[in-house]
Amino acid sequence: MRILCVMLALLLLPAALRAGDLRPVIKREAGKCAAAWERSDYEEILAYLPPQMIRQSGGRAAALRELKGQFAQAREYGVEQLEAILGQPATPKPMGRWLTSLIPLTVVLHRAPLDLTQETHVLGLSADQGRHWYFVLLYQITQKDLNARFPEFAGKFVVPEDPAPRLEAFR
Repeated sequence: MRILCVMLALLLLPAALRAGDLRPVIKREAGKCAAAWERSDYEEILAYLPPQMIRQSGGRAAALRELKGQFAQAREYGVEQLEAILGQPATPKPMGRWLTSLIPLTVVLHRAPLDLTQETHVLGLSADQGRHWYFVLLYQITQKDLNARFPEFAGKFVVPEDPAPRLEAFR
């Protein structure tokens, strides 16, 4: 009987371990956020920003104006399409009141006859143990900026450096 219990436990262990893996949920939610960026859905993008970032931006209306301004500036530069390609989220880690996960991100800005590709990261944040996720784009965010917005991350999280963007010509 004891051997049967051990074998059953060994068979069920992988399923139990996967049940606690939030990375598929994080990737799905980050994918929804990325899709909102690709279609310029400002309201949906704001829904994925942490509330404290919206408050620090001066409120919802100010954050919306800033977001629309960034998209307008991209169009002025001739950007025709934005493509966001997510990598595999890191295993979530608790940090202060947040559950966090770092997600590699490749952003491609399409503008004939060039594509501009930038490797960066997104920081996934959940205040409710993974039921809802917010996302912070880390492109051009300094450690000082992140620590000012999230003081609980100081000394616990290092903002990864972004490589130089790549330009590719096509016909």
